[in-house]
Amino acid sequence: MIKINIKETNLKSNSYLNERTITDMIVIHHTGERDIDASAAEIDQWHKNQGWTMIGYHFVIRKNGTIERGRPEYTIGSHAYGENWHTLGIHLSGDFEKAKPTDQQVEMCAMLIAYLCDKYNIPTDKNHIVGHCDLMSTDCPGKFLYSQLKTIIGKANWYRYQSTPDAVIKEVITIQSNSPIDENIKLKIKALLDYAEVLFVT
Repeated sequence: MIKINIKETNLKSNSYLNERTITDMIVIHHTGERDIDASAAEIDQWHKNQGWTMIGYHFVIRKNGTIERGRPEYTIGSHAYGENWHTLGIHLSGDFEKAKPTDQQVEMCAMLIAYLCDKYNIPTDKNHIVGHCDLMSTDCPGKFLYSQLKTIIGKANWYRYQSTPDAVIKEVITIQSNSPIDENIKLKIKALLDYAEVLFVT
């Protein structure tokens, strides 16, 4: 499994948090309104000021690429109405309707996605890694971040499988020719092809 450094923040909830029993999707968010480098602690306070039990996101990625722990990873978040029960929420600090995410944020977001997809056996593709706007009517995560989701997913596949373009193609051919094509194999082939497409197009 990919190793990743997550800064522990030890944020406290104001009440009991329910645990997730299913984890099959990751939702990407941004701060919006102001292009600021908000910390998990700051967001936690904003959300508590609105009457929430604590920060709604599970992770916050700062502009320098630091990943901070938000809500405990195993608990149900509060970041995508109607979809919290089965999703993890990743927040990138900034207003990406107005500005672009930093290179560090893009890279660390991809690494975090790879880590979480591997941990929870989530396919690393656009059906399982989504922007908040894919689930409801909102500008989140901002046009400049949303436009990079395909690249982020491609990078996440590289980090997850640690592959070069030639190795990706070789692995797909091997899977297709030597393995029973069950649903898990189909998903892996799709993820690898999505990754290869990003490498050759971008």
